[in-house]
Amino acid sequence: MSEENAEIARAAIEAAQRKPTPDYEAINTLFHPDHEFVSRDVGLEGRSHRGAQGYREWLTTTSEAIEWESTLAELREIDDERVLAVTPTKFRGSQSGAWTEQRNGVVLTVREGRVVRTEVYRSPEEALEAAGLSE
Repeated sequence: MSEENAEIARAAIEAAQRKPTPDYEAINTLFHPDHEFVSRDVGLEGRSHRGAQGYREWLTTTSEAIEWESTLAELREIDDERVLAVTPTKFRGSQSGAWTEQRNGVVLTVREGRVVRTEVYRSPEEALEAAGLSE
């Protein structure tokens, strides 16, 4: 993994995780305009989300259902274009008020200096398996 791709992935994750609101200016710089965001619940949602508008829509809908806090724990090379980010995340349901924790795996694809695809999985192991690798 090039140092440049690692830094782009790190900055992109941190911009998306920023609270109380994501850093949309950084997101617009770091993510390609046709960026595809695939949430870990794509099976339930039935689709991925494209571009800044798609990400904002997903974030708005998600924020209405749950409160979440996430950090970036580590980055790992998958190949020349893909990076695995491990993001421990706490979720609290708006109805139940119960907190749950999960160690997500996020695969970011970086091309020509921008993130073109982000795929979120329920664990780093699941993300590596989806990427055609194993621990």
